[in-house]
Amino acid sequence: MCILSNNTLERRIIGTSLKQEMELRKGFLILILVYLVHLTTNEILYLPQWSAYDGTFYNVENQESKVVFLKTCQGGVFGFFEWMNTSSLVYEITFGSYRIRTMIWGHDKNGPVSIATDPELIPEENRFKSFYFHWANNTMVVGAGPVVGQGPRLQLSSSIAATVRYMSVRTKKCPMDYILELSCRKV
Repeated sequence: MCILSNNTLERRIIGTSLKQEMELRKGFLILILVYLVHLTTNEILYLPQWSAYDGTFYNVENQESKVVFLKTCQGGVFGFFEWMNTSSLVYEITFGSYRIRTMIWGHDKNGPVSIATDPELIPEENRFKSFYFHWANNTMVVGAGPVVGQGPRLQLSSSIAATVRYMSVRTKKCPMDYILELSCRKV
C-alpha cells in the first residue's frame, strides 16, 4: 500500500520483514532516479549539437506518442530522428524559446524547412508541467497535458516522408528537469 503525505511518498508493506521492505524501497528509489533526469548547468551538460554520443537518444520505434513532464525556464529541446545520427533530424521542438513561445521545426537533410509556434505551450521554471508529442502521417503535434490529443496544442504538417525512430533531449540555456513516460505503443 502506498500513502502520500506531506509531499513525500511513504511505502508501507504489510507482512514483510524490514529487510524485504528496505530492498523494495531501494528498488523504488532506483526506478525514480532512472526516469527523473536533470540536465544541470550549461557548463556540465550543455549539449549545443545533437550527438549520438551524449547518451540522450531514446528508441521510440513502433511508437507514435510520448508524454513528458518538464520543468525549465527556456530552451528545453526535444529532437525526433529517423536514425540515431545527427543528419536524420525530422522534427525539433524547443520549449520556452525566449520564454515566450514553443516552436516545432520540420527538418530535411539540409536543415529547417517549416516552422510552427505557439505562445501558450510554455513550461514553468519551478514546477513540472505535462506535455505530449504525437507523430504520425508526416505530422507532429505538441500538446499541453498528460493525455495525448487533449488540451491546447501546436501542429506542424510536413512534406518530409520520414519515420521517427529516435528521440533525443538537450538544453540550450537553462537547467532542465524532465520525466519521460516509458512508452505509448501502437496497438
